[in-house]
Amino acid sequence: MAARRKAKRVRRRKTFSIVNGIFAVAYANVISAGLFGTNLLGFFLGYSGGTYGKYPGFVSGAGIGIKELLTDGSAFGQIIENAQKNLPNMLIQSVMLGITERVFKSVMRRPLANVNRNIVKPLLGAGVRL
Repeated sequence: MAARRKAKRVRRRKTFSIVNGIFAVAYANVISAGLFGTNLLGFFLGYSGGTYGKYPGFVSGAGIGIKELLTDGSAFGQIIENAQKNLPNMLIQSVMLGITERVFKSVMRRPLANVNRNIVKPLLGAGVRL
């Protein structure tokens, strides 16, 4: 019987892409704005004094934050209500963001490669790229 070949190992990228990180934050911002009524910064940080229903406001205005999720069980009902109300808007925003991401990456492929080769790699090393 013939010897079995060893399966090829799937390799992951060993670099952090700044552009992919920016788009990931944009997607998370769409979700947090739709569900919690605030951006990511407002979700994780402190009060600003506004109100959203019975919940105090956050840095970017009124919204539900992580403190309310941990302390108030009724906040989940508000999140479900926000999800039902904002789902079409969130879908449109995420589809448009995906289209924007593809167009941006295809248009900026050569300039980003040039910046990576001449600026980012000499300064930050091979582990970071645009």
